[in-house]
This record gives sequence, C-alpha cells and structure tokens, in this order.
Amino acid sequence: MSPIHDTLVVGAGVSGLAYAHARGPSADLVVLDAERQAGGLVRTERTGTARQFRYELGPESLRFEIKGGLTDMLAELQLAAHKPPGDAAQRFLVYRAKLHPAPLGPRMITTPMISFAGKLRLLAEPFQDPKVGNDGSVADFVRHRIGREGLAALLDPLVSGIHAGDPEQLSMRACFPRLVELVETHGGLFKALFKTRGDPAPSVMKPEGGCQAVTDALATRLGDKLRLSTSVSALEFDGTTWRVHSSRGVLEARRLVLAVSCQAAARLLATVAPELARAIGSIQSDNVVSYTHVWPRERVGHRLDGFGYLVASREKMNHLGTLFSSSIAPDACPRSHVVLRTLLGGARKSELIDASEGDLAEIVRREVGPMLELRGEPECVVVQRWRATLPRFDLAHPERLRAIERAQPPGLELLGNWLYGIGVNHLVAHARERAHAVARTA
Repeated sequence: MSPIHDTLVVGAGVSGLAYAHARGPSADLVVLDAERQAGGLVRTERTGTARQFRYELGPESLRFEIKGGLTDMLAELQLAAHKPPGDAAQRFLVYRAKLHPAPLGPRMITTPMISFAGKLRLLAEPFQDPKVGNDGSVADFVRHRIGREGLAALLDPLVSGIHAGDPEQLSMRACFPRLVELVETHGGLFKALFKTRGDPAPSVMKPEGGCQAVTDALATRLGDKLRLSTSVSALEFDGTTWRVHSSRGVLEARRLVLAVSCQAAARLLATVAPELARAIGSIQSDNVVSYTHVWPRERVGHRLDGFGYLVASREKMNHLGTLFSSSIAPDACPRSHVVLRTLLGGARKSELIDASEGDLAEIVRREVGPMLELRGEPECVVVQRWRATLPRFDLAHPERLRAIERAQPPGLELLGNWLYGIGVNHLVAHARERAHAVARTA
C-alpha cells in the first residue's frame, strides 16, 4: 500500500491546478486527471498550414482584479498579461440585425436600442426599493431596477454572453452577487456607481501566448505531483482517510479535493455521500458550441474595432455573439488575416450542440456574414462542442449551495465552475482561498 498523502486533488483544470499551486511546493499532495493534458476547459490551439493562427477553445480572455487571486498567481508564475489594444475595449450589441456600441454610461441617453420611455425608466433606477428583486431571477431584478426595455436591450445579451442562459431562469444572487451587494450596500446601481467611482476597476487581460499559458505554467510547477492519463473510478471514506481508486492503483489521503465537473462529482460521491451527490446532481448544465473562423482581412468589411458583440434573444438569431479574437490579441495571426469566434447554443438553442458543421456554417453565413460584411468563404474553420459544460445557476442554486455545504463530509473540498462563479478569476480566487485556509489550520 502506498503512503497516506496529506491531500489528493482529482481534476487538473484551472481550479485544481490553482489549489495545488497555492498549497506551495512543500505540500504533500498529488493531482490526478484522466486527460493527457492539464488545463480542463482552458485551451489554446493553433491552425493553418503553418500553424500561424492562434485561437481559444475555452475562455477568450481573463478578468483581473487589481489585487488578489488571479493577479497574485500570475505574479508568482512570472507570467505577463496585457490589456487588449484600446480600440478592442469597445463592445457591441445587435439591434435590428445591425451592430451598435453597447449603451454604457452616457450612451444610454442616445442609444436607439431603448425608447424615450425606456430611458426615463432607466433614470428612475435610484428611486426603486433596494430590497426588492434581489433573491429572484436575473429578469426580476433587472425589471425592477431599470425596466423591461433595460432587460431586453442590456442584460439579456449580457447573460447570454456570460452564462449562455435565460435570465428568467437564473438566480440573480448566484449569477451576479456583486451587483446585489452594491444595491444592498448603496441603495441602487447608480448610487453605487457614484459612490465607488474612484475605485480601481477590474481589467480584461490576455496572457502572452494565450490563456493556456496559465495552466501550462501551473502544470510545470507541479512537476511529478501531477499525474495525467489517470482516471478515477471510485471513492471510499472511513471517517478519517479517503481512498481513491484510480487507473494506476489505490491512493490514500487525509484530505480530498474534487475539482471536476458537477456530473463527475455527483457520480464519484454517490456511494460515500449520497445526500451530497443528490444535491450536486441536481445542477443542470448548458451546451455551447465554439465556431472559430479565420478570414483574409480583405474579405471582412467591418473594422472589428472592438472586443466583439452579443445578441439579445429578441433578435431571434441562432448564435449568441461573436468575439473579435485577433482584435483582442493582435499576435493571434498575421496582419493579413483576422480570427473570429462565434458562440452558439446555451439555453437559447441547446440543440445546436448536435448540428452538423454545414448547418453551423450556414448560420454564420446568414447571421454573422451581413453584420461583419464577410465575403466568400473562411480560410480555416474549427468547431469545438462543449457538451453540458456551463452550469445553470437557476433559482434553486442559493439553497442548493447551502445543502451542499451542510452535506460535505470532513476532509472533502469541492472546487469548480458549478459552485460560486464560472469565470477563471472566480475559480482561482476560490481555490486559493481554500488552499490558504488549510495553511491557517495546519
């Protein structure tokens, strides 16, 4: 029998890797993952005859706080990350099948996407009760604070872009806890903006070489503590020691960290913690299709002077939006070309996960083509299907989290995008906090 480790981490996605890294080089731990490559959903690839086009299959960029989890971790890894060029900061929304700058700040007053009556309703936001709508759906919260037009024009595409979900089904407190906190603390969104106007804002950043540079660096730091191509089939727990049955034998540890999908966590815990497994297994997850298309610059009429665009559900389109990948990271391809990435599926069009590449190409030709003035055919296309990948933070999620916390056996840590947030910054911050908590109690 192998020695009993202090900690076993199952899952080498960004959560598991960040946790292991934060425990420090002297920690007695092992990280297992069934895949041949670490990183989970964080993946950067290349295509083209000379592999000259770089693209993301997972997160397109990373959101950095001024200080804290992700920022500190990159400093520890000595990784450089940069803001996108200035003109890539602009965001677009689709209105009547045309791109319009997202109506942020003063643009709310001039945008054609909201009627005069809708703009008056926006201006009434400071007078709305700060206690109403916080524990309901995203749609309930937004309708109460800025009205139906604000929901349809502004928050609906944002929710689709971040969560690929339906604002009527998603919990406001689970999806956007920071906005709820601002309203509860300051009495309204506009009041919060005024009172926090001098605070440093988070930044969108891109690591040099793509987002996978982060998980690659974490994996390298772990060295032989990381064991890839090692699947886990079952767990045992006797109240003190966890036993992990893997394709390389049985390992034992005093502490187990499950950093896997909610589906995998529910399956592994079904025998040792059935109540916990049922709570986790109740989480629904949405499908997303990533359609990367590379074009000669001369065949694209739009200036691509932004981060990309999102599509509101009222537009009745099949895709969720398109990212201007080579505007975000100009080194992703030669200047003679551009890299675009269209996202489809989510709760709005879940069935597109099974659409043929020909059908996906037709959607892009018919919907994206006119807005970006695409001519002819793309030079390269890469399709990635992420099945049941984005967890749905539905109205039951806050109570579900409480049930999960109550049912956790001792010595078990849970990490992943199905708990408290789906962004890499959330995952890293949570993983590091849990790792540092171990150090405080050691």
